[in-house]
Amino acid sequence: MLLTGISKLVTLQRALTCSFPKSLQVSGALYNMMNGNPFRLQVLVDRWPDFTSVVCRPPLEETMEPLDPYNDAYFLFSKHPESLFQMLHDPQIINWNKDVHIEVCQPALWDMLHTIGSKHGRQMQTLRFLLCVRDEMDSEELEQISNVSTGDLIYTSLLPQDAALNKWEYGRNERSLKYVESCIKNFPTICVRKKGLEQPIAWLATDKSAEICMGYTDPAYRNLGIARTMILKLSAANYKRGAPIYAAASADNKQILAVARNTKFQVRGEILVATNFQYKSLPAN
Repeated sequence: MLLTGISKLVTLQRALTCSFPKSLQVSGALYNMMNGNPFRLQVLVDRWPDFTSVVCRPPLEETMEPLDPYNDAYFLFSKHPESLFQMLHDPQIINWNKDVHIEVCQPALWDMLHTIGSKHGRQMQTLRFLLCVRDEMDSEELEQISNVSTGDLIYTSLLPQDAALNKWEYGRNERSLKYVESCIKNFPTICVRKKGLEQPIAWLATDKSAEICMGYTDPAYRNLGIARTMILKLSAANYKRGAPIYAAASADNKQILAVARNTKFQVRGEILVATNFQYKSLPAN
C-alpha cells in the first residue's frame, strides 16, 4: 500500500531508526520526502501500521520513461524478506519492464533480488560498498567543527552551476547533469574555494537518500586535511537537520576509509547496488 500523510511518514521514520543500519537508506530517503520531496519519491509498505517491508521509489509513471539510472533508484528494507519477495512481484511496485536500479543495506536480500530479476528477464549484477556510519554528535563537537580555522580556504555550499565541473563523473550527460544540479539545489553540500580561483578545489554532496557522496579533492590539495574537514562539516549539517549520517566506500579505497575512520565513521555492513545496466560509481577521493 502507498503510504501518505505526514503523520504516517513520521511514524514510519521513527520505527525505522530501530533497524539501523539496515534501514539507513530508506530512512534517509524518507527524511527528504518529509522535507520538500524534490524527487517526488513515494513510499510503500506491505501493511500498516505493523509493516515489515518498505519500498521507496520514484513515481511509477515516471519509470515508464526511457532509462534514467540517476532518478529511477529504488531503496528497500525488510524485517521479513518473504513479505518483500511478495511485494516485488507486484507490477505496481516495481516496473520490471525496464532496467532497474535497486539499493539495499541488507546483503541477505541479494539472492532474492537475483531471483526476482531473473523471472522478469533481468540479469542482475551487484556492486558492493562498505557502509560507513557516524553516530550522534554532541554539542561540544559541533561547536569545535563550526570553529575550525580554515586560513585562506573558504568552506561554503556548492552552487547549481558547479554541476558543470568536468570532475563530476555523474555530470557527463544531460540526465546526470540535471540530477547533480537537483542534488545541489535541494540537499546539503559543501565545497572549498580559494581566493583567486573560480572553481572550488574540493567538494562533497548528499543525495536523495541523504547519503554523503559525490566527493572530490583536487590532487594539488590532497593530504591537507580538507576532506576530513568537509566530511565533519557536512555530517554536522545532516545531524542538525535530523538526517542520518552515513556514506559508502569501496573496500579497496583505503584513502577514503582512512578519512572515514578519522572522522568517527564506523563500517557497519554493506550497501548493495543491484542493477542490470552498466553502473559507474562516483569518484570517492
